[in-house]
Amino acid sequence: MAIEPPDEPDLTARLAQATVARGSYNDQLVARMQSYAHERFDTALFETSGDPHRPPVFLTEHATSNLLLPPDADLASSVVAMVPVSARHRWFRSMKSSQALTQSVFGVLAATGHLAALGGLTAECGRSAFTQTPNQLRMTLEQNVNWLGEPRPTSIDACFESPQYRIAVECKLSESAFGPCSRPRLPPDNPSSCNGTYTVQHGRQARCALTEIGVQYWQHAPAVLDWNPDVDHSPCPLARTYQLVRNVLAATVRQDRVETAAGHALIIYDERNPAFRPGRDARSAYDAVCTASRHPGLLRIVSWQRVIGRLSAVRDLRWLIDGLEAKYGLTTPGNTLPTPLETLQVG
Repeated sequence: MAIEPPDEPDLTARLAQATVARGSYNDQLVARMQSYAHERFDTALFETSGDPHRPPVFLTEHATSNLLLPPDADLASSVVAMVPVSARHRWFRSMKSSQALTQSVFGVLAATGHLAALGGLTAECGRSAFTQTPNQLRMTLEQNVNWLGEPRPTSIDACFESPQYRIAVECKLSESAFGPCSRPRLPPDNPSSCNGTYTVQHGRQARCALTEIGVQYWQHAPAVLDWNPDVDHSPCPLARTYQLVRNVLAATVRQDRVETAAGHALIIYDERNPAFRPGRDARSAYDAVCTASRHPGLLRIVSWQRVIGRLSAVRDLRWLIDGLEAKYGLTTPGNTLPTPLETLQVG
């Protein structure tokens, strides 16, 4: 429940926020979120923490308050229902949750009938980010991927789909890298573990521990990437590009074969995030997949700022644009917040 802000914010909180606001990208992001939480919510809705570097985290019973919802109650209920509670990520309750951000934006666009606003948006490669008619595609959040042979299917943050085309959208906010393969993180004595190379290990038949259990990444990857599955690789090219490759395959695999004209994967990121600057971890992984791609355009990228730029033309979404700026500091291109010093560092 929202409350009226106090006449004078707590001085200690203000000083702590002022200190971190001069720091890194993450510190600035958290400072804004703490200010947003302080101004708009009762402190009883949050977990208790005195750490100025920790974002506000809603209590379990108030997790839905982490969404930006339309003022209309019926529309708000529709947005909430788009992601079952059981499908919420572990840290959905944190204000830094990219899942909550994704549901707030794409859930609202679908519920209010404004998906068409994304039609003119171009990705950084110059190709369409969502196709010219995204409103003619079915949009689902947390779409399960059950066509890659995964024992426990992963999900797509936002999936735009028709019988002819599929867009697998991966949304990031403060993340410093894309999701890596989990097998190198297993204990070395685990029979399913991997040392980070694409080589036969632990007496397995396949070079990839996932291939050994029927996961089809390496079955399909050679159709879209210039990677030879019949030779050793050290390190494994999937090690740091795992999530990106999985999304490309999630978009393009149809009936157990790759159809490169039938979809693409799209990454949405915060352009203030230093991890996405040239040479940094997230951008380097993205560039590696694009460089190895046999078909340009299967992986595309666009910033939240440019998405917001398209939505700002829709008068009915003014409340959403204001909410994204107040909570996340996300604004339209050319109207950004001061750049954190961290983003100016090279290397």
